[in-house]
Amino acid sequence: MLFRYGSRAYAAGMPNTPGWVRRNRFTAWSGYFCVLVAFATLAMALTAAGSGHTQYAMLSGIICAGTILFGLTVIATTVRRDHQDHHNTPNLLQDTWELSPAFARRRGAPSSIEPHQAG
Repeated sequence: MLFRYGSRAYAAGMPNTPGWVRRNRFTAWSGYFCVLVAFATLAMALTAAGSGHTQYAMLSGIICAGTILFGLTVIATTVRRDHQDHHNTPNLLQDTWELSPAFARRRGAPSSIEPHQAG
């Protein structure tokens, strides 16, 4: 059964995921995509350079370098943020998080275990 994103039926069928979980999912999938694109463009760059097409080799090499730089930046900043907030780091194989029990959410967290906010 398909539901439109943002509809009541969609919201009723999906748990409320915290923002940091959505950020980690984006980071994990974009990192995976960046690795795929980097390997493909690296192969293209090497093939173009070997066959004498220097302009295509430079273009695919620049795309490869930009993709690697973007992927590393997204992953590094997300891991740093997760370590500061004491969350799990991005992981495609284990996409779970712990939800606090209802009594703990009503009571609030003691000040001794609240996450450190840089600022």
